[in-house]
Amino acid sequence: MPNIPTPEQAELFAQSVRKWQQVLSLGDWRIEKGSKPAKSAMASVEFTPAARLAVYRLGDFGAEKVTPESLDQTALHELLHVFLHDLMTVAQDPKSSQDEIEMQEHRVINLLEKLLSKDSNG
Repeated sequence: MPNIPTPEQAELFAQSVRKWQQVLSLGDWRIEKGSKPAKSAMASVEFTPAARLAVYRLGDFGAEKVTPESLDQTALHELLHVFLHDLMTVAQDPKSSQDEIEMQEHRVINLLEKLLSKDSNG
């Protein structure tokens, strides 16, 4: 039997998406909900890089209980794909310069430093 989030749970997920978009400094991305469900996954994200558009889809949570916590963690997981998209793209492009790769790597490092030092310093 499918374990699909209800419309209310989908709205909670959307709220988490907005929260993580802000935390991860992804204001330059347009992040929207797709109309079709994710296939064989709790959620998925697809990219249109030229438009800085990421479309997420919720799917079947399977054996995972759908709770505010599981929705939030799943939203974080999908937004981390968005956060790492530029790094993955530049790292996989054989034409990328070392400077481009390092710039994207440092974007990730700088945010992690900010979040982790804030977390460890209260």
